[in-house]
Amino acid sequence: MSVVQEITYNEDKPMNPNHSLEIIFMILNGILDYTSNLEERTPSIFDHYNHDQYNDTSLLSVSTTYSDSSSTDSNTSSILDKLDYEDFIVYAYKKLGFSSHLLILSMMNLDKLLTKKFILTSENIHKAFFICMMETQKYYEDENFKNKDYAKVCGITTDELLELELEFMNYMDFNINIKEEEYINYKNRLQNLYKKNIIISNEYVRIDDEETEDTSF
Repeated sequence: MSVVQEITYNEDKPMNPNHSLEIIFMILNGILDYTSNLEERTPSIFDHYNHDQYNDTSLLSVSTTYSDSSSTDSNTSSILDKLDYEDFIVYAYKKLGFSSHLLILSMMNLDKLLTKKFILTSENIHKAFFICMMETQKYYEDENFKNKDYAKVCGITTDELLELELEFMNYMDFNINIKEEEYINYKNRLQNLYKKNIIISNEYVRIDDEETEDTSF
């Protein structure tokens, strides 16, 4: 039985997804505040650059060397340009039909990624967290979307998605298994942070429980 299934049955009150998003955003903002002051940051395959803001083609080439014929349509290809990372994660959360359990597991995998000397920046956070979400869902749920659908949600090509997936799994030594005890401890730490009112709620993070989930692609 998967960690998600075990926790679902063993926990009386799963962590509210709004609380999970808020505390995760607080943590991510703290990481970005730190990395923004680093003097040297090596471009990575995960980097996303706004073409209107960055004119260095040597940096852009990292993420524009893909030539998959199944390119995304105009409505999704500009997702990374239009949305800041918080809005993007909320958008992906809804599109993928995520639970709070999967969201926490995704954050745990991102934590693992950071221990592998991966530097999280404003240029790569969209793709890095999305790949963590995608791989977590693939690993812990029996039914998943097709790669072309994941790519469409992210606004990239399927070829780029596969490149990112392989890079991520190499960083993780092809092991994203999380033990139940690790999950419970991590979840409790997040809940304690939330209860101490360390974070400030942002209304746009709120997810309407009665809203019908949009799973169309």
